[in-house]
Amino acid sequence: MLELNLLPPPEKELLKLDQAQRWLVFYGGAVLFLVLGLTVLLMLVWSFILIQLKTYTQTIKSTEASFQGQSVEHQKSLIADFNQNLATIDQIQKNHRYYSPVLIEIANLMPAGARLEGLSLDETGQVTLSGWSARRTDVLLLKQALEKSTLFTKVDSPLSNLTKQTDISFSFKLEFEPAKLLK
Repeated sequence: MLELNLLPPPEKELLKLDQAQRWLVFYGGAVLFLVLGLTVLLMLVWSFILIQLKTYTQTIKSTEASFQGQSVEHQKSLIADFNQNLATIDQIQKNHRYYSPVLIEIANLMPAGARLEGLSLDETGQVTLSGWSARRTDVLLLKQALEKSTLFTKVDSPLSNLTKQTDISFSFKLEFEPAKLLK
């Protein structure tokens, strides 16, 4: 097939310029549409990131406010305080004195005719014992038993314990080693 171009050269130039203008508008519009589309897409991504950032910021703040979010140094100080309290409790338990051996010894040594009315123990090893007896021989038996006891190191008996024959209110001051009360 044969092509004939009968247009004069200035018209041909105008036609080429018109065709170039159409291509420019077409490609320019496509590029502009693409740039606008990417801009909208970037704005959506940016808004999504801002929402996520706010959510994470609130989560971090709430975690910091909670027990789990406390600093490691704060946790260490809490643990150190707790360990100090445990050490104090352990020391109290180690220094606990068991007075039951003294009470058992006095109960075993008490004669049948005597009655215990008062007993005072302290941590320094001092015992004050007071009571009543129907006869002086029961008081003397109690004194001898206390002196023979391996638990008591010193037994003091006032003379008032021996002044009457019957109906005697007696008292003794005893000493023992406080270390024997520790277990």
